[in-house]
Amino acid sequence: MKIRMQYNETPDRLTHRDWEIAFLGKAVDERGSKALEFINSNCKECIYFEYIPKEFKVVLNDNKYDKDDIDSHLKGIIDKKILIDSTTLDFAEILILTQSFKDIGIKELDISYVEPIKYKTKAKTTDILHKRDFELSESIIGYEAIPGHALLVTGEVLQKVVFLCGFEAERIDRAIEDSQIVGSNCSCIFGVPAFSPGWEMDSFDNNISIIKERKITGGINFCGATNPLSVIQTLDEIYKGLEEEEQMFIVPLATKPMSIGACLFLIEKSKSKVAVLYDHPNEITGRAIEISNWHLFNVTFY
Repeated sequence: MKIRMQYNETPDRLTHRDWEIAFLGKAVDERGSKALEFINSNCKECIYFEYIPKEFKVVLNDNKYDKDDIDSHLKGIIDKKILIDSTTLDFAEILILTQSFKDIGIKELDISYVEPIKYKTKAKTTDILHKRDFELSESIIGYEAIPGHALLVTGEVLQKVVFLCGFEAERIDRAIEDSQIVGSNCSCIFGVPAFSPGWEMDSFDNNISIIKERKITGGINFCGATNPLSVIQTLDEIYKGLEEEEQMFIVPLATKPMSIGACLFLIEKSKSKVAVLYDHPNEITGRAIEISNWHLFNVTFY
C-alpha cells in the first residue's frame, strides 16, 4: 500500500483527479458543509453513506442493507475514480468502505479531510481547571463490534490494546471499565505535532490522569496528528512485537487522519490477529469552529 499526502489552505490548490463517485455523510459544522460543497462541485455522483451499529446495517442513499452484503452493492464502481470524505464520515464508515473497496479489487482511492481552526469548548471552561474540556460528542452508543473487525475481549488470550488518544479521556476510561482490558497491556499514541501548536498539551493533560489511574504502562508513542502513514508505521511496530498467540486491539479516539491510518492498517492485517474497539460517538452540531487546512490522501493498494 502506498499513501500520497497533500494539504493546502484552500481546496482549489490541491491536485486531484476528476472523481466519478464520492461517499459522504452529514455535515455537523461549517467545515463539513464546505467539504460537501466542494465535493458536489467536483464529482459526478455523490452517495450518502451511514453505518448503523446497533443493527449492523449500512445506508446507501435511501437504501438500507446488511453490512455483510455491502460488497455486492459496490461491485459496480470497481472502475470508478473514488473519493471518501472523512470530514463527514465516522471511523466505522471509513473502515467499512476502505475494507470493501480493497476486497472488491479497487486499486486506488482518495480520502479528503478538512481541518478545524478550533473546537467548541464546554461552558464551564471559564474555570481554569477545565479550560481544556471540549464539546465534541453529545452521546456515546458504546463499544459495539464492527463486523469483520471484531475479536472477543477475553482474559484467556494475551491482548494488547492501543489507544489513539484525543481530547476525550472518558472514552478510554469507559473502554477499560466495560471490558476485561488490563492497563499493563495497554499503550497510547498521541498526535504530535498536533493540528495547532498547544493542542498536544490539551490531549496530554486530559488523558494523563486516566493513564495513571488505569495503570496504562505499555508505552507512550507519538505520530503526526495529520499523518496517516506515521500512524500505520507506529501500529506496525507494535504489531511486529506481538507473540504468536497474542492479539491486538486498536481504539481510535484521536484525529480523523490518525483514524484513517488506523483503518488502512486494519484492512491490511489478519482479522484473527487484529481488531478494533469503537464506541460510535454522536458528534455535536457545530463542534468545530472555522476552517484550517484541506487534506487529500491518495491511497494505492498493491
